[in-house]
Amino acid sequence: MKEILDQFMYIMDRLIKFCLPLEMQNWLNQYKAPGYEYAFAKDIPNTIDNHKMTNRIAKIVPLRRKYRGGSIYSNDSRVQIYSRPSAFCHKKFADRFALYHR
Repeated sequence: MKEILDQFMYIMDRLIKFCLPLEMQNWLNQYKAPGYEYAFAKDIPNTIDNHKMTNRIAKIVPLRRKYRGGSIYSNDSRVQIYSRPSAFCHKKFADRFALYHR
């Protein structure tokens, strides 16, 4: 499993170096995931500008977005507005997202 991950990271590093414009490389370097993870970028804030950049990258590299976030409570902390399931977070309620190779 470690060999497959190392090979994937080698391919992604080469792809980022040679295929992506400098602006996209700099953006990805801000959110670089640790080497032991399958994601190549993580903890990206869920903003319109970040989604636009992700869409530009998706035209070059096939990717999958995974949304991350917690449950949302109202001002009265006993009432939940959004109860997040343990394995899923809807885009609308996400705080951040991660990028995985498809």
